[in-house]
Amino acid sequence: MKNRESFLSVIVPAYNEEDNIVDCVKRVSDALSSSQCAFEILVVNDGSTDETLRRASSLSKSCDFVRTVDLGGNFGKPNALKEGLRRAKGDIVAFFDADLQYDPKDLAKMVDLIGNGVDFVNGNRDYNGYGPYRTAFSKLYNRLVSLLFRMELKDSNCGIKVLSRRAADMHSLSDYGLPLVVPLLRVRGFKSRELDVALHERKNGESKYFESGRFLGGPKNIWDIMYHSIMLLNLLAHAPLESRRLKAGRRTVSS
Repeated sequence: MKNRESFLSVIVPAYNEEDNIVDCVKRVSDALSSSQCAFEILVVNDGSTDETLRRASSLSKSCDFVRTVDLGGNFGKPNALKEGLRRAKGDIVAFFDADLQYDPKDLAKMVDLIGNGVDFVNGNRDYNGYGPYRTAFSKLYNRLVSLLFRMELKDSNCGIKVLSRRAADMHSLSDYGLPLVVPLLRVRGFKSRELDVALHERKNGESKYFESGRFLGGPKNIWDIMYHSIMLLNLLAHAPLESRRLKAGRRTVSS
């Protein structure tokens, strides 16, 4: 981030992450403090049934840079991020998963890449924290997205992203689902960078999406594959319209 006067909002969606949320906030704040970047951390509780909300609320009382948002029910990660975007005060926003499979130090590096024409920075996972089947599914999906949209893309569905405010449109960013945020922004004409990031094994809690040892990752993952396949075709069909969205916005501003 070239402009040190910018303010960063880190949105952390959390569902049943009682064993991770305190350490997550601490490690993110430590990483960003060393980068001399003004920031806030928004923990968005997505209907947790454990102690996640209580522990996050306790953090917000003791740390002035932490805010807690409670959705009052389990509405899913896209809605948690959307509400986080609505509440965020920063002109730069970041998405960071509460399970600590990503390294906050990589987040700080990504923040430094925003600016000078770069509208968003996406992580490119090394997949060390995934098993062989989940890795194969993910890489196959990324390859398919890259071919269909004819763009160089290594990782479409990494859980760590940094975006400028103009790219992070809370009303339409997840219109086609979170795995397609990166190709959607590319289609809209936003300039991007990718940074190689480490992916660690989850130490506490359970994955909310992929069940190891189950056929195709379990029923929820099978449903997600079907849903995101439909969304992929939907974005492909609407790509010409989406490509004109940024240009239309620029004409409106200039007029």
